Amino acid sequence: MLSGDTSILKTHYDILGVKEDACLEEIRTSYRSAILNSHPDKMQKASETSYPEHGRGDRFLEIQRAWELLGNIQSRGVYDIKLRALRQDAIGADDVTFEDLTVEDAGRGVFVPMPM
Repeated sequence: MLSGDTSILKTHYDILGVKEDACLEEIRTSYRSAILNSHPDKMQKASETSYPEHGRGDRFLEIQRAWELLGNIQSRGVYDIKLRALRQDAIGADDVTFEDLTVEDAGRGVFVPMPM
């Protein structure tokens, strides 16, 4: 899962609260702790006093999805590759400004700056 602006990504690693180079055991430990703390039955009791009804199970499902992906070595590898590519694309896109964009006039072969 990648959400928000590319400079502020919420990754599956963020959801589980682990570093991207964490070993499987660290990921599993964090998952177990997070899943216990966000279980809908536990949250239902807490929401009676302090949490809103909306979104009670959302965090639980996010954690479950993150574990399903990061807990499997193959899916984690694919995810890591996509995450690196997305970050690389974001860095490249940040380096281009509107002023860098030009249009080539095919008839005369000259570059004309884009109007602002």
